[in-house]
Amino acid sequence: MPSFSDPKPDDTELWKAFRAGDDLAFGQIARYHYRSLFSYGIKFSKDLEFVKDCIQDLFLELWTKRETIGDTVFVKFYLLKSLRRKIHRESLKQNWMTDEDDLNFEAENVSEISIEQQIIDIETNEQTLLLLNQQLTLLTKRQQEIIYLRFFENLDNESIAQLMSISRQAVANLLYRTIQELRSRL
Repeated sequence: MPSFSDPKPDDTELWKAFRAGDDLAFGQIARYHYRSLFSYGIKFSKDLEFVKDCIQDLFLELWTKRETIGDTVFVKFYLLKSLRRKIHRESLKQNWMTDEDDLNFEAENVSEISIEQQIIDIETNEQTLLLLNQQLTLLTKRQQEIIYLRFFENLDNESIAQLMSISRQAVANLLYRTIQELRSRL
């Protein structure tokens, strides 16, 4: 049984624990995926409260049907697909659309941003990246490697542990300490 106090337990293990009735695992699944679900949901509806309600209803349905839900190794995909169906069903109930093809995915942001604000955001991001790059060079080689593997190669802790020949817990600890060090410097 995984320790759910780890920075990011394996989704598959969390899913199994959730299906077995572990409310802590369920809470972690919700916390880890809420932001992605919300970001995805607002691509279909600009009504932020509607999207939040759909996500909340989705998690409520998952909890009540946990014993009959199938196993999955692609938890995020399962949740995104379920949310898409949920938004479609709820939109039909509210007579927003008549067919799933009417469910328009909008790649644009929810709010329009002025050109001036976009320029300010770009300059701020460039300055932040420059500062971050400077701070990364001050880290040890091992810290630089773990940051690269985690955030540039998107490897999970298990993969990093195998690649660096250290334990998964050592990866979690090193990653946590490295991020804390970067935060304190920035």
